[in-house]
Amino acid sequence: MEKTNNSIITVISSPKHIKNYQSFEDFETNTLGSGFVIEKDNNFLYILTNAHVIEGKNIKVIFNKDYQKVAKLVGKDDKSDIAVLKVEIDEELKNIKPLKVGSSKKLKVGYFVLSAGSPYNLGHTYTFGIVSALHRNLGFSAYEDYIQTDAPINPGNSGGALLNMNGEVVGMNIAVVQSGEGIGFALPIETVLDIYNLIKKYGKVPRGWLGVLVQKLSKKAQKKLGVEEGVVVIKVFKNSPAKKAGIKVGDIILKINGIPITSPQNLAFFIQRLKPNTKLSLEILRNNKAMKIEVIIKSFESSK
Repeated sequence: MEKTNNSIITVISSPKHIKNYQSFEDFETNTLGSGFVIEKDNNFLYILTNAHVIEGKNIKVIFNKDYQKVAKLVGKDDKSDIAVLKVEIDEELKNIKPLKVGSSKKLKVGYFVLSAGSPYNLGHTYTFGIVSALHRNLGFSAYEDYIQTDAPINPGNSGGALLNMNGEVVGMNIAVVQSGEGIGFALPIETVLDIYNLIKKYGKVPRGWLGVLVQKLSKKAQKKLGVEEGVVVIKVFKNSPAKKAGIKVGDIILKINGIPITSPQNLAFFIQRLKPNTKLSLEILRNNKAMKIEVIIKSFESSK
């Protein structure tokens, strides 16, 4: 893992300026987390971390060998808990390379992984474990589909890299179950990069909004209707894209653009990852009759 050392970062944000962080007392009013270098251009290193780590305006990052640098916030997204920082390249940083990106899709339960970060501000720390489960959804956000691992993830590891045995980043550490032991979660790197590219381009994440509340079909309803998946609309919001397209309470959404919708989380995951003004084709059941409805989704902000 020696090749990854220089790309693993400690991130500290503070509501006030502190010139040098030299004691534990310095951290009492600061937020501590981890991050990693994901991209480099002629002038800047771009760093990924968790959004909840960035609570103050003053952000400092600590590289290997305790080299400190002030970082600028490019943007953050609370819904996915991802933030992007940039640091100006100087003589000390010119040879740092971004982490190599792997594929979370190649992971299988039982594969070995490493969690890299700065737990309790101990600096570069690697913990070893296995992939315990894939595609975990905890109901926190539409951006889940977590990789579950038993590699120890402690306070300060938030925003750190989950690495495969080739030293490639396959996920970002995002959460730990405080009451459990050996239960941590990471966002797949593909999701992280999608968000990263949007934040880098726009400073935020423009996301689509359909404007419905739905609930999963019961097994009894599925059997009665002769369907194996779908969600039923229980509310249509005023002035929403769904309302304008004619979607009604009681409609059962089966597919969007040909993709089966299996749960409310699945629907939210799909819609929120789309850009506003995307045209969708919804396959629905209304009074036991199949229909197709065209909807152009909008941003939630534009509905206010």
